[in-house]
Amino acid sequence: MNESDIAISRVLFDFEAIINDHTEYLNELENLVAFPEPDIGKASRLVRRMRRVRKELLQGLEVIMQNIDKTSDTKIREEALGLVNYLIIVGLKDEKELLNNLNNYLKGKGVNMEIDKDLEQIDKIINNMSHLNF
Repeated sequence: MNESDIAISRVLFDFEAIINDHTEYLNELENLVAFPEPDIGKASRLVRRMRRVRKELLQGLEVIMQNIDKTSDTKIREEALGLVNYLIIVGLKDEKELLNNLNNYLKGKGVNMEIDKDLEQIDKIINNMSHLNF
């Protein structure tokens, strides 16, 4: 195993818990926006938790991007690319859609949680990751 393999392996190990949290928060967000009148306090707490998890995802994705071309272990490479692919196609895309729905609702109520910045960040992450070869 070279240094890149080790760096990506650490990220993959940590990502298991991070992606579980991300998925749980997506489910909470989906349930929240399904209500005709979502709880604004709960929405605020959930958006803060999602920002923390997205920051952790971004840090891990950066490690993958920096090391993926130097990894010698094909299993680690495939697992990392599969995870990135999942995040781009499902996780982050769903998060963007749900946050957009919440943002539209909140703006209609005169509440600004600066979710536009989250949406821009998600777009940036997706664009940065989409160049990786799957």
